[in-house]
Amino acid sequence: MGVAENKKVVLGFVEALSSGNIEAAKAALADDATWWIPGSLPVSGTHRGKKAIFEDFLGQAQAFFQPNSVSIQVRNAIGEGDMVAVEWVARGKSAKGRNYENYYHLMFELKNGKIQAIREYVEWQGKEDVTHAERVATEYVLGRKLTIDPRAELFA
Repeated sequence: MGVAENKKVVLGFVEALSSGNIEAAKAALADDATWWIPGSLPVSGTHRGKKAIFEDFLGQAQAFFQPNSVSIQVRNAIGEGDMVAVEWVARGKSAKGRNYENYYHLMFELKNGKIQAIREYVEWQGKEDVTHAERVATEYVLGRKLTIDPRAELFA
């Protein structure tokens, strides 16, 4: 596929995520797709396959936001060969009603018209607070006792 077709697949995937059309988003991914996030956050690492991406990774994040509140605005999309780079801003409301806004850069690798790999680079403003909030959120997801800490502003 050419660059224009690859960008169309990726932008369709992003639109599907933003609108909550999970089936369309899944259809854009190869069955063995990966989503990698660097760093030491609880979500860091490589998520392999559609189940891991949509249930284990993205599915957990939904619990921290008001239903249908998260939107993605693409700022730039640049393609070359089988690669498409996308810069986006995600905005929404936390489950407690706080505003959320964060900036992302993702590199998509396509093969045979499907997204094969995603590498995510995210801007964490106030990283110490965010890391703490992620730890608290992860403890909640894993079924441990949830402790509310005033430094955990991202999901509060």
